Amino acid sequence: MLIINLLKPDIRNLHEQTYWYLHQLIISHQLKPGSRINYDELSEELGISKTPLRDAFNRLSQEGLVEIKPRSGTFVSIPNIKDVREVYDVRKALERQSIELAIDKIPQSELEKLLELNQAVKKKFQESGNFQAFLDSDRVIHQAIINYSNNSRIINIMETLNAQISWFGFLIIDKIRERVSEATEHHQAILEAMMNKDVEVAMKVMEYHVEKTKQIVIKDISK
Repeated sequence: MLIINLLKPDIRNLHEQTYWYLHQLIISHQLKPGSRINYDELSEELGISKTPLRDAFNRLSQEGLVEIKPRSGTFVSIPNIKDVREVYDVRKALERQSIELAIDKIPQSELEKLLELNQAVKKKFQESGNFQAFLDSDRVIHQAIINYSNNSRIINIMETLNAQISWFGFLIIDKIRERVSEATEHHQAILEAMMNKDVEVAMKVMEYHVEKTKQIVIKDISK
């Protein structure tokens, strides 16, 4: 079955596998925005019944990635400016708050590791253009700050938002490549400010970092 090859190897539950597979197809735009979902084709392609498909699309609907229209069908959502503003404004507020909550909890040794990671991927990108390493490090740095907030509601909300953030990010993937140097500088400034317990600077840089991405996405989908 195709689904087994494309999903996380640590996921054994069929419903979780199906959800993650479809999630990846949508955020990578292999299932195009506005396209109608054909349950019969997917069921046959993946060798599964329609039940896990329906469960997966219900979850994806809650994340805003698909729209289920009664008597019409299920459609991949189409990004719009209102959604982008709302998602990134919530992200900006939560990540700012995460810094304030995490700054006295995150060990200095962890911040040092994140700084080393950030420097390493910046150098690797400059030398070889390894973009995936940057994307991975970006997730690690932001997630570490969120996790050290130790606020379960922030963590859960951000987990839900990450699907749309990744989806929007794929729209501007080429522009993200152009911003690797700038983004790593932002990460360095945030982490160094946190090491110095300068919460105001760390929050200010984070706010600018997220706002810049929001404006790029809005500009792209406005074309």
